[in-house]
Amino acid sequence: MKNALILLADGFEETEALTTHDILRRSHMVNVVLASITPDLTVRTSAGNRVLADDVLEHINPASYSFMILPGGKEGVENLGKSLMVTYFINHFEREKKPIYAICAAPIILGRRGYYDGKRYTCFPGFQMGRGTWVDEGVVNDNGVITGRSMGYTIPFAKEILKQEFGEDMANVVDPGVYGLVK
Repeated sequence: MKNALILLADGFEETEALTTHDILRRSHMVNVVLASITPDLTVRTSAGNRVLADDVLEHINPASYSFMILPGGKEGVENLGKSLMVTYFINHFEREKKPIYAICAAPIILGRRGYYDGKRYTCFPGFQMGRGTWVDEGVVNDNGVITGRSMGYTIPFAKEILKQEFGEDMANVVDPGVYGLVK
């Protein structure tokens, strides 16, 4: 069992965060924590809905987590990018060589830091940053650096994370429940 962290900031894209959370949890291989980047457990989505996070980032020890996920949503990404606590967590994960997966607008946060330099990545068009090579694909995995283009690619993004973390066979372990497949 691995522990994963999904960071939530006001204005986050709910499908990207919550569907990724759901897919990872369905694998029964990942304990996923939704972490508010503010002291308030209630976080507003880009659609104006309210979501209750599991914990607040300031109470979390980054050493306890195997990987981290940054969901998109323009306002949410702006709020993630302004947070000193988020910067602290990104620094920790980079230093410990733990993966940070990002989707939609969120790759811009890592691109500004050079995270994608020399790598292929995708993101919502207009949020390209850094010296990496942006590609017009739904999900990109370049040697373990996984990015997703937009909300519509959330399930393939989450499944790619499972594949990266647990191997090819785990990528489809959630399919029966997700797609209503009968074995």
